[in-house]
Amino acid sequence: MIKLTNDLNEADFVTHAGNFHADDVFSSMFMARLYGDITLIRLNDYKDDGSKIAFDIGLGKFDHHQANYDKKRANGIHYCGFGLLWQEYGLKYLRKIKVKYPEKVFNILDELLVIQIDAIDNGEYFIDAPFNIYTLAGLIEQFRPKIGKKEDENECFLKAVSFADTIFEQILNDAIGKVYALNEIEKKKRSIKDNILILDKYIPYEYAIFKLELDVNFVVYPSNRGCYAAHTVPTKYKGFTPKIPFKKEWAGLRDEELQKVSGIKTAHFCHKKQFLATATTKEDALKFIYETIKS
Repeated sequence: MIKLTNDLNEADFVTHAGNFHADDVFSSMFMARLYGDITLIRLNDYKDDGSKIAFDIGLGKFDHHQANYDKKRANGIHYCGFGLLWQEYGLKYLRKIKVKYPEKVFNILDELLVIQIDAIDNGEYFIDAPFNIYTLAGLIEQFRPKIGKKEDENECFLKAVSFADTIFEQILNDAIGKVYALNEIEKKKRSIKDNILILDKYIPYEYAIFKLELDVNFVVYPSNRGCYAAHTVPTKYKGFTPKIPFKKEWAGLRDEELQKVSGIKTAHFCHKKQFLATATTKEDALKFIYETIKS
């Protein structure tokens, strides 16, 4: 929980006032998660003297506005306040909440969340599209007081922090899930045959395939719809183009029509984009793949 104060002597944490951004909002949220109840002051001007944890203001350890600032990742993306706090306290927080494999979760959460906030806040990345795309930074800005409405800036800030907390929780759970998938699929590396990964249960596999740099073209797994799915692997992570698409003549067909054209007895469905095919049995799901490979 965050208590906002106007008295510097009461505050343990300091950030900037005025228009808030994803950086100071996520930083505030993270400090509240790490320390529990915190007292925060938002100021227009502050010189960090080390007596409080100041972020995104003060030209201290967790501020990225110094003229000679050059703290950056190996990929060239500079750290902003949130990134600096995550580097300093992220592992401590993950160990506090008893996350398994904290080092792996630390790195993946940085990759999934922190780096995005850092890059956009530092002006090192933008999205060029013919329509509006809301990044996390853009969504946080939507909590700012609107023209023509009587809204208190601090109340709006706290609403943004609450939203950031929800997002952080979901991405943290995603990072934990990705670590689980990495560990499980690492165990199955030696069982990969004909560039096909066969799973005993569905897990979000795509991240692990690319992270582990596995030479896999297809994945077969039991679907939550009660059948088996054969899924292509895209040419790049989160891409849409399959390395090897299923046969064009199957595209969009279902049940008896698909069974007749494919010769696969329990075939149910082939997506019109040729990246997914389903059948009642695992053996028939595999037939989609082998029929595609040999054609």
